[in-house]
Amino acid sequence: MAWQPVMAIDEARAWLAEILSGTDRLRVEAIDGGRVVCAAGPDGLERRIDGALSGPAMFWAIDLAGFVAVNVLVGPAPAMALANSSISFLEPAEPGVLRVAAEVVNIASRSAVVDARATDHRGRLVAMATLHFALPSRAARAATLAAQAGA
Repeated sequence: MAWQPVMAIDEARAWLAEILSGTDRLRVEAIDGGRVVCAAGPDGLERRIDGALSGPAMFWAIDLAGFVAVNVLVGPAPAMALANSSISFLEPAEPGVLRVAAEVVNIASRSAVVDARATDHRGRLVAMATLHFALPSRAARAATLAAQAGA
């Protein structure tokens, strides 16, 4: 489905900077309809004892990229929560920038589904995930937007 983002890339970057401390931890690189590409690291991503990026660090980047992808389409919904996820770690990710492409595959009135793929700095696919987000009601989202516009 062809999604129409409600946030342009500069708006998404500014919004992310408002909600995430350390804006260099995750950067929005591209928005294309319902697909958002984000980059995390290299600093701030935890490593395992063998030097590879840790699973929790990769999951954090994937979860947040999915969160950004949905918010780009529905507008700021900070009350949105990850309800369920499935992730497969395919191989160790070498230290460096982790790039996550998160694509919204479905949005309903109270939920959104995102498929995400993470690649390491060499472009190797290191993890894949499906994320299900619970959305606040449309009325609650509209009230949030109205409050932000009035602030």
